[in-house]
Amino acid sequence: MRQTIFTLVLIIIITILLAAIVYGSKGNTSRDLVFYYGNTCPHCADVEEWMKKNNIEKKIKIVKKEVYENKVNAMELEKKAKSCGLATDSIGVPFLYTPEGECLLGTPDIVNYLRDTL
Repeated sequence: MRQTIFTLVLIIIITILLAAIVYGSKGNTSRDLVFYYGNTCPHCADVEEWMKKNNIEKKIKIVKKEVYENKVNAMELEKKAKSCGLATDSIGVPFLYTPEGECLLGTPDIVNYLRDTL
């Protein structure tokens, strides 16, 4: 009897852990755009100004992450860029990661993507 209860409790714990893993992985497939920028990056400022002028953030959810002073964000940017097959020496900002897993680098590509998305 004790062994049956132990086995049942173990199965329930494993099921809960698997459910937590599946639920947690859904957060990684966010439908949000992620905009990586640097505080002193003039090209990043151009993209942000264009977004502000065109009310982009009222139309689309964009998560902004600063990478010059935030090492966690910088490492995340590197990971996203690698997932797109970009070499680490060609990673820079402004950088936009799309929900489709696309990596866009530079003002023209980012602005064109946002313009076409709307």
